[in-house]
Amino acid sequence: MLYSLSISNYALINILDIEFSEGLTIITGETGAGKSIILGALSLVLGQKADAAVLRDPAANAVVEACFRIPGNENGIEQLFAGEQVDYSDELIVRRVIYPNGKSRSFVNDQPVNLAFLKSLGTTLIDIHSQHENLLLADTDYPVRVADAFAGQSPLADEYRRKHAEVISLTGQVRALRIACDQAKNNTDYLSFQYQELQAAKLSAGEQEELEQELSLLEHAAEIRQSLFQLSSILEEGEYPVLTGIKEAARLSALVAAQHPGFAHVGDRMEQVRIELRDLARECGLSLQQVRDDPARMAVVSGRLDTIYSLQLKHNVQTVDALLALEKNIGRQLEETVNDTSRLDKMDRELEAATAQRNDMAAKLHKGRTECLADLSHRLRARIALLGIPDAQIEFGIHEKNYYSLLGNTGIDIMFSANRDIPPRELVSIASGGEMSRLMLCIKSITAQQTGLSTIIFDEADLGVSGKIADCMGTMIHQLSEHMQVLAITHLPQVAAKGNAHYLVRKEVVESVTETRVLPLNGDDRVMEVARMLSGSSITPAAIQNAKDLLNNKL
Repeated sequence: MLYSLSISNYALINILDIEFSEGLTIITGETGAGKSIILGALSLVLGQKADAAVLRDPAANAVVEACFRIPGNENGIEQLFAGEQVDYSDELIVRRVIYPNGKSRSFVNDQPVNLAFLKSLGTTLIDIHSQHENLLLADTDYPVRVADAFAGQSPLADEYRRKHAEVISLTGQVRALRIACDQAKNNTDYLSFQYQELQAAKLSAGEQEELEQELSLLEHAAEIRQSLFQLSSILEEGEYPVLTGIKEAARLSALVAAQHPGFAHVGDRMEQVRIELRDLARECGLSLQQVRDDPARMAVVSGRLDTIYSLQLKHNVQTVDALLALEKNIGRQLEETVNDTSRLDKMDRELEAATAQRNDMAAKLHKGRTECLADLSHRLRARIALLGIPDAQIEFGIHEKNYYSLLGNTGIDIMFSANRDIPPRELVSIASGGEMSRLMLCIKSITAQQTGLSTIIFDEADLGVSGKIADCMGTMIHQLSEHMQVLAITHLPQVAAKGNAHYLVRKEVVESVTETRVLPLNGDDRVMEVARMLSGSSITPAAIQNAKDLLNNKL
């Protein structure tokens, strides 16, 4: 239930604090006094859009804070908190701050929350019933919700909605995955050919450089052999072999060193040169033996390099390493295609199972709705008769749709006639505004307990009635307050007299500034307010006595 409301810097309100009690709380006041302003402020903490235009002082923040006490978890509010990862408590302080730039922030127990969560929370805490809400009767979904509430199958309807959301989500995932699989399958043959071609090449890192070096050697074998032969001749076999001359030079250096110790280092260096030239001669000889003209090997190496160059050109890469990376990537794509196909099969089975469960729930909901409509019609006729339409005919046309929505596959049409001799027709085409208002009140009075709501607000829902009908309407609203908290904004004295608590909303001018204030009424003050509602601005003794009678005979 709502037990307090604080408003600051909002429209005509500077600072306002109201405390509410259980049962029926009446709010009255002259037209324009600010009753709708209070309701508008309350709507902000229920998730409605904010506008900087509501700021009384455009340079300051507007703050609306509502405190709720949650009697239990019948309406699933704790699950709502868990789903949004917000700390839950059975004492809730919901605050909305509107800044001068038009932006706002929302808090629940001082924890920041988004507006979507605030709106979901609001629908579980309070039902605001106003004249425009009668338009819900023209909404084909509304009678379905009413039937669920009356049949006590709202929990099943909630479970169905969760399963329906799962089906919608799975359907989207399956569709996206199927498109991806189809695209992958279109490429599979080409990818497989590429993969097999790369695998058949049996490439290895560094292979290209080695082959290119070998091919260069094979292509210039004759030139290399000629040069090596000439080097060998120069060093060992020519007319004047270098090694022979160096050997002789080393011998002579040794002789000189024997007689001239200072020349010893020259002899040593000469010997080192001789040894180095001898090694070079051997290297040339070995290389000369290794270098051979080999046309067969050259053809093999050329063919292998042609394969590598062709693959590089085809895939627009420059190295064997890049080809190896491409081979690995294509292999992974082919594996993913297989995995995606397997995952698609699995998700198809999940979707099929979820759809079957969803459809089964929808069938159970439809059955429950069908079975409750006769009793609902009977009870509505009995209640609306108390509100001055004794010959009302209320029937429900129910059918199964060929598609599933958030409410299942049930369609319900309300057929109505206010007169015994006129056949029922579609409600919105035959009922007057007053008749629709009374029917909506009857629906609320029957289903409110089943909705799990702890508070309902009637915003001038009793316009257009008077006298005995107004008294019956007040009685019906008061009976609702025996099961839940009810706040009623009303112009009817018969309704106002039924309240357990009474507040007067009025405008006052304080230091040349108009403000909306809310005053609790008790005793004579309440009598005078009910008398004003009975007789207008000129309160007569008869009106005062009538007000006392109404207050002393609430029921």
